Amino acid sequence: MPPINFPTSTAPGVNPTETGGRLINCFAEKAPTGSRSEIVWRRVAGLINRFATTQTAIRGALLVGSVLYVVSNDKAYSITNGGVVTELTGTVGGSGPVTMARNMKAPIPDVLIVHSSGMSSINISGSAVTSFSDGDLPSVNSICFIDGYFILTTEAGGMYQSGINDTTFSSVDRTTAEADPDGLYRGVALGSDLIAMGFASLEFYSNAANPTGFASNRGVVVPVGLKGPWAVAGFEPGFSDNLIFVANDNTVRTMQGYTPAKISPPELDRLIEAVSSATDLIAFVYQAAGHAYWVLSGPGWTWVYDVSTGNWHERQTYGHDDWRCRYGVNAWGKWFTFDLDSGKVFELSSTAKRDDESPLVWTLGSAQSHRFPGRAVVNKASFDFEVGVGIDAGISPIETEPVVRIRWSDDGGRTWGNYLTRSLGTQGENVPIDINRAGMTGRKGRIWEMTISDPIEIAFFGGAMDVEERAA
Repeated sequence: MPPINFPTSTAPGVNPTETGGRLINCFAEKAPTGSRSEIVWRRVAGLINRFATTQTAIRGALLVGSVLYVVSNDKAYSITNGGVVTELTGTVGGSGPVTMARNMKAPIPDVLIVHSSGMSSINISGSAVTSFSDGDLPSVNSICFIDGYFILTTEAGGMYQSGINDTTFSSVDRTTAEADPDGLYRGVALGSDLIAMGFASLEFYSNAANPTGFASNRGVVVPVGLKGPWAVAGFEPGFSDNLIFVANDNTVRTMQGYTPAKISPPELDRLIEAVSSATDLIAFVYQAAGHAYWVLSGPGWTWVYDVSTGNWHERQTYGHDDWRCRYGVNAWGKWFTFDLDSGKVFELSSTAKRDDESPLVWTLGSAQSHRFPGRAVVNKASFDFEVGVGIDAGISPIETEPVVRIRWSDDGGRTWGNYLTRSLGTQGENVPIDINRAGMTGRKGRIWEMTISDPIEIAFFGGAMDVEERAA
């Protein structure tokens, strides 16, 4: 029986009939040596509700020591590992995402927040957030911390440096990113590099311990810019230091040394190009089950790059076209993300088979099996799942008697037949997953699609079809 071609990276195509297969809430990884397949398809990490704030518009988060600080709507919160959520007094101005940074001041570090209408400061000992200003600073648009200094950037291309582990700024401790007159969107710290990210260029700075003025000197200049202020991630503490960003040419690129290598497929490039406002592109990172993920969301879609494999998959919240989570932060040895529709703070875990209380629907679509313009009669199609995965003591029937739903299209994905349901087996049960007498393919061949919503372990190893060829 010839194999059915299932992709390792999502490839929906620009038009429906050119699809190369899709992975939604599903990712591919190398199967164990000696397994019955080289690839196994699994379910993405689910969400466990750990905390909640009283506000819903998440804007950013930062771990300071053992306390997680979260900005949601106009309020700031402190969250402890023990689950204590405290609303800080005062408000955070502006709207939209914020950038946050802390220094290494002892015994209590300073925390600064840059937002759309200025800056705020978190008083850790006083459990308060207040407005912050300095007469030597102009209007700034991002903040980061490196080598003892807060670094602020401006839209005009300026960078301002604080005193060492202090919140004071001097008008002479500054520099300007001048390789290109493109201004700056962000300043990020990656390893020993300070990266000034403009619309048309990236400038790398390293600490030269200059006794006066700006402590760092400019080094390499990369003639590729950042598409939008929130379209970069991979520099966060706890991640694997893979800086990935949406470039000004509507591609996704990863920094390999000082080379911005393109990693996005054409379908994603076109989605990015169609976004009317670059501020709607939001990237973040997380890790689960040994995989490092870079997430990009735009209006109505979310794509995820698996840094560990170089493959892409799509992520969708049940009832939505995109993933309703934004921002990732590593805290207490775990990764957390935030719900757009509530104040919930979720732990990302490969052991979770649901998105909080909602189903986490695993969907895998095949590439097109065809012999254009000829057709074929499909006598039988078989699908190799790990079966017997029901849980006797689980919730009935979604855990005790899990199922997979299978359907197919013979016109390139424009229309689909009804789903056929097949059992994945009760606990320890060995069941075949076959579809007999599946009709004749069209000129565009056959696409198979499988979905599983039941919260059980998923391992798929591949499929095959018994066919008889027919003339056009």
